[in-house]
Amino acid sequence: MRTALRNPLVWILAAAAGLRLAGLCWGLPASDGWDDDGFAPRNFLTALALTYKHGAYFTYPPLHAFLLALLTLPGILIALLHSPSFHQADVIGEFTKPGFMTFFAVVGRLVSLVMSLGIIWCLHEMTRLVAAGPLGEVHSGSVWTTAQSKSRAGLFAAGAGALGFGLTYYGQVSNLDVPYLFWSVLALLWGMRVVMERAPRHFWGAALFAGAAIATKDQACALFALSLPAFLLLWFGLERWPRENIGKIGVTLFSAAAVALFLLLLVDGAITNPGGFVRRLAFLAGPASQDYAEYFSGPVGWPALLADMGRYFARGYGVVAVILAVLGLILHCVRSRGGARVAGLLPALGILSFTLCFNFAALRSDDRFLLPQAVLSCFYIGIAAEALAFSVRPWIRLAARAALTVTALVALHQCIAVNAALLLDPRYDAQRWMSAHVGPGDSIETYGQNCFLPHFPHGATVMRVGPGDLKLRNPLPGITEVQAAFGARRGSRFIVVSTAWAWRYLRPGVALTGGHIYSRLQQMDFRNGDGQLYFRRLVSGQLGYRLVHASHYDGLWPAVHIHDSLDEAIWIFERAP
Repeated sequence: MRTALRNPLVWILAAAAGLRLAGLCWGLPASDGWDDDGFAPRNFLTALALTYKHGAYFTYPPLHAFLLALLTLPGILIALLHSPSFHQADVIGEFTKPGFMTFFAVVGRLVSLVMSLGIIWCLHEMTRLVAAGPLGEVHSGSVWTTAQSKSRAGLFAAGAGALGFGLTYYGQVSNLDVPYLFWSVLALLWGMRVVMERAPRHFWGAALFAGAAIATKDQACALFALSLPAFLLLWFGLERWPRENIGKIGVTLFSAAAVALFLLLLVDGAITNPGGFVRRLAFLAGPASQDYAEYFSGPVGWPALLADMGRYFARGYGVVAVILAVLGLILHCVRSRGGARVAGLLPALGILSFTLCFNFAALRSDDRFLLPQAVLSCFYIGIAAEALAFSVRPWIRLAARAALTVTALVALHQCIAVNAALLLDPRYDAQRWMSAHVGPGDSIETYGQNCFLPHFPHGATVMRVGPGDLKLRNPLPGITEVQAAFGARRGSRFIVVSTAWAWRYLRPGVALTGGHIYSRLQQMDFRNGDGQLYFRRLVSGQLGYRLVHASHYDGLWPAVHIHDSLDEAIWIFERAP
């Protein structure tokens, strides 16, 4: 214990864990979570059921579903024992009770927290593995060894990962972005070990971890599609040893890749449910990506996408952090040689591969789709921060340490803002207002998916209205589902609107320029005359309702908008007398 407490990495991981605790009970207890596109509490069980059902499929692969099912097995067994029967309706009714759903949600978020800490540990190990020695000559009066320099660079990289605001958010919700990135970073680390240790046996770890990443979320393929072939070509081109041992390397590499591919196809259902697997791939290549594209395809849209990515990183992580990442890449290329240079280029190749194979293909720049670049750039931030903070020139050391301190405080400010958004979610305020003003039997009308809605008071009559098929809705206990046009009169006393959801009908349909386009789904929303007219008239007071309460974030920290889940206002309308 004393040894652990003297290890700075332990304190970095402990601080990172502390920054990821606010979201564990966010929106709970409840029958569903507020994390948009979250995998728990409900989707992981659905994924297991549909992946192996003949002809059916689920959006995501099932590996993480297996892990969550194993960890939540006691709750699953208790829910089954409490179910009146094994009929589907009775089982679903029991499982969706707040107690079981809360348990599943907390377990899913805890797994994300642990995996986010695993990503930070991997960043430390990757940087410590390949970082060069001290920059310049040895400073008089100090003994700065190469080992110490590598260790410090690893700690800087881990600190940068701990203070990433994107990883802070996704490290405490149940989305699949942290789990697939955890397995991906492990695969890259093992690939770097192959080169640094000249040990082809590590190809087994790299291949199996890469397979686990893809079996968690398909977009992990984009991280490896270009990076691993380029990595191997560089290794064979810059070092003699792999050329001299090509037979041994080839046998190990292809054996590991074949086993990993077989296990991936087995877990993914390609072997047991080929029809469903093919349908899922068609869905991923079609509507799952193209319906959400927000840039023109090709050279017209790519510059706009890159510009938005640059603005995102500069705003969210700070200009200094972006400069450090670029400087770290340059320093690595200049200071390293042979295998160390090749190994240290793997994170950069991963960034390039994901950007070209996913961002340029899906044409999206959402927070979660920039998380791989943000995480892998911490590797180079660690290299640059160590080189500057421990430079042999005193004025560089002092200036660098001051700049790094300010940068870390700004990053910490962003991370705390994420936690403030979770703890002070506007839906809590909306719930308090409804508890005070909505009486038993009062009728409430609402819209949108579960993740956008506050919890409604007991005793109120709540109906969720929309034109979509009722079978496609994720049910909530106590809410009556109504399939109807928005504009049809229903006479509810209160109307509760999530602006994160309703903005699709309230946003101005102005023309976009500079490579940007409205996605297909956004264009469908513009063509939905019923929704456009209804929500615009509701907001303007033309439907006989007045806005009686607006719940929005009003705290000391800046507003943070990630994945339509944070700091999104709730409007409550009441029928005018």
